[in-house]
Amino acid sequence: MRYLVAIVLSLTFSLSAFGQDKSLSADQHALVETEREFARFCVENGIRAAWLEYFTDDGVIFMPGPVNAKETWGKRQPQTKPPRIVLEWEPRYGEVSQAGDIGYNIGPWNITDTGSPNEPPEHGYFLSMWRKQADGRWRVSLDFGSGRGAPATDDHVLGKPFDLAPQYKSKVPGKATAEAELATLMDLEKQFAQRAVSTGALNSYRSLFADYAKVMRPAQAPTTKKEIASFIPAGSDVALSFKPIGGEVAKSRDLGYTYGSYELRKGAEVKEKGFYAHVFKRNSSGKWQIVVTNIESVKE
Repeated sequence: MRYLVAIVLSLTFSLSAFGQDKSLSADQHALVETEREFARFCVENGIRAAWLEYFTDDGVIFMPGPVNAKETWGKRQPQTKPPRIVLEWEPRYGEVSQAGDIGYNIGPWNITDTGSPNEPPEHGYFLSMWRKQADGRWRVSLDFGSGRGAPATDDHVLGKPFDLAPQYKSKVPGKATAEAELATLMDLEKQFAQRAVSTGALNSYRSLFADYAKVMRPAQAPTTKKEIASFIPAGSDVALSFKPIGGEVAKSRDLGYTYGSYELRKGAEVKEKGFYAHVFKRNSSGKWQIVVTNIESVKE
């Protein structure tokens, strides 16, 4: 019964949200609709089948560190139909590059064990990065779940509209390739700890963010850059370091992302470490700024 309810609600929510996206560009609309198709496919066929169908061959998931999605899920046994574990979600916020070749979505998710009717659903949030394929289809290049353990709120009632991230004309200086721009972003992260010595980790990290940036953390709904101070303390003895592993920059060089591991220290003590993803966008002056960050700590 819980599975049938999930199917009906998934279809109802998708149809209700469809009419609210008329102001989106063709590329943005296609990406949002593909995310919704992905979610419906998952409800009907299970997580394994959905991940194998909708991820790129090099697509990344975090378990808790980054691994290849298809290789990881391909080793698992196919799920029964209907699936016992029902994962449902929807896109609420995001954008695509000017070239229309990469984009991102964030939104809420719910997961229910239909075989345990007395077990309450779990809730959280996600960041998904997408790449348009040669045949025009959108597929996931990175998926990073966030906020697991977040309390159930109205935010997790699906069927709400998609909000486009603030739009402006990004200034793209020079003639560097997308690959060179990715190297620039990764170097920025590699050198962050050293550059933050004079101004402190908190102020230095916060200065990288756009004013409207979304900050994603464990067991929390996405929030604003003001909340960075809640997990990075002030002080000259606080150090934050990043070790980027990979990422991608759009052909238009206005939007990109990186991911890797991080460590937060206070003096000699490691306060926190884990994995991160940064979504970068150039502002109207041409400066790269973080517009979404997902920082997930890992307990040893």
